Amino acid sequence: MTQDSDPYPREAAALERLTRRHGDERYRRLNSHGGPYLTAAPLEAVMLVARAMEGDGGNSVTGQDLEDAILLLDRARGDLDLHELELVDRARLHHGRTWEHIAQAAGGKDRRTAQTRYSRLRERTPGYTPPVASQEAAGA
Repeated sequence: MTQDSDPYPREAAALERLTRRHGDERYRRLNSHGGPYLTAAPLEAVMLVARAMEGDGGNSVTGQDLEDAILLLDRARGDLDLHELELVDRARLHHGRTWEHIAQAAGGKDRRTAQTRYSRLRERTPGYTPPVASQEAAGA
């Protein structure tokens, strides 16, 4: 299989299929009024499939569902990376947390490991701009 130059159409189709098949009442209600179909985010769509596999031993999960979830994994990982950057920056810049605090929250890692992970996430997330420090955190 060749790599898509633009994976968006395949990802959008996968999101819609997974949301239609495994989405809850909230999605049925949101989409009952017509208009563009509102789908789960990539991470949520992957989790819908994972929960379906847990719930009935995977009996309701099709091969297409699995392919769709696998297709969405890179986008889901990218979303998680971005959320991690945002969480760390907000904790540090707006709530005065140190690298030691961040490391402890991340499972007891040391400060240097937490900083290295942050640096690598920044490299993998082009275009990300950290928020500006708040006045409260700067004065604390």
